[in-house]
Amino acid sequence: MKMIKPLAVAAFASTALFGCASSDTTADTTTMSETQTMAGTTADMDDAESVVVEREVAVPVATITLATLSLTNTEDVSDMFENIDDSEKYNLIELAKMSPNLSTFTQLAEAAGISDDLMRDGDFTLFAPTNEAFSKLSKEDLEMLLLPENKAKLAAVLQTHVLPSKVSSTMFNNSQRITLANNRYIPVSVDNNVISLGGATVQVSNVEASNGYIHVVDSVIIPSQDAIDK
Repeated sequence: MKMIKPLAVAAFASTALFGCASSDTTADTTTMSETQTMAGTTADMDDAESVVVEREVAVPVATITLATLSLTNTEDVSDMFENIDDSEKYNLIELAKMSPNLSTFTQLAEAAGISDDLMRDGDFTLFAPTNEAFSKLSKEDLEMLLLPENKAKLAAVLQTHVLPSKVSSTMFNNSQRITLANNRYIPVSVDNNVISLGGATVQVSNVEASNGYIHVVDSVIIPSQDAIDK
């Protein structure tokens, strides 16, 4: 198993969930240019083109209720994945299911129809919110996402937590932003090795699966508006 580095916890930045996902059936996937955005300086980013990936989301058939979700962590965050001898034998979803702290995320991913994507071959980065991360959302927001008519919106919210490339914690710096569709982005900040993205802080980093990295986060990531500089 690759080294897992626990990181400090920061306070949750409260933001309205309704602004973070489109209600139509096309959901956007987070992305970042490794040659320009990931490794570039602030000056480089002013001229760099952001890469945006859009794709259709299959309408899921499963429905869940708020009462079926666990909103508490049942193991210490610093102990997550410690008992797995070789994490690279498992794909992202299989690995996430091995931690009880990620049971709500995996349940929602299956209900939203995105779990198959996280099981296929490739290189991905998953920012996996803990159970307690979802508890920081209002009851009304969670219930809204669980409505059958909002399955595509739930998929869009979860896809905000996935990058279509393998990004380790050492690749993040303060000159970056993760660009989404619909003129939105996720701000990135690094302070004394503490990584924050869109109101979420990385608590456990670089958990290596067969098809990418898991970075455990303490809040649901909320995008910001106006990603394109005027």
